[in-house]
Amino acid sequence: MFESETELAELQELLDTSFKRAGERIKLIYGSNEPLSAKQLAGFRGTRLVAVATVNSKVEPRVAPRSAAFLHGKFYLAANANSITVRRLRRNPKVSISYYENRFLLIGHGRVSLLTKGSGEFEHITPEWEEAFNCGTLAHDGLDVLLRVDLEHLVAFAQRPERYPAAWGSGRRLGRKERAHRPT
Repeated sequence: MFESETELAELQELLDTSFKRAGERIKLIYGSNEPLSAKQLAGFRGTRLVAVATVNSKVEPRVAPRSAAFLHGKFYLAANANSITVRRLRRNPKVSISYYENRFLLIGHGRVSLLTKGSGEFEHITPEWEEAFNCGTLAHDGLDVLLRVDLEHLVAFAQRPERYPAAWGSGRRLGRKERAHRPT
């Protein structure tokens, strides 16, 4: 677990506040007894492919997939400083992320802070990103920016919340070099 007790308490407060503001439809679909706790969400190990919503210069919505790791009660997304997503987020740092898998739903809204390679926080988070990604330095090969999502709203529901965090699984993903050299 990457989260301290203080980080878990802050995350639980965010989840509780967000759940109170969540729409009735989502509560109806998932049931009001099924939001995940901060400790359950902290079990979100490894990296997951999330949908990241931004807006372009004409304020038109755009969604793109992005690898994410959950560290210290925040999502960190891998990026390259020259990517379209990063250019959009430099203009307007507001972002939404969502993740859906087997009757599990996570929706978050907030602001992105760009952590550039060489900065203190980038260097501090990089070893944890590598561990979460489960591939060592291959995890950030070619990446020079991590996007920290400072969430202002976060809801996480599961049809069977009692299964978490065990349901997150521990399947190891292969890095680029490992995929290139695996037998076919």
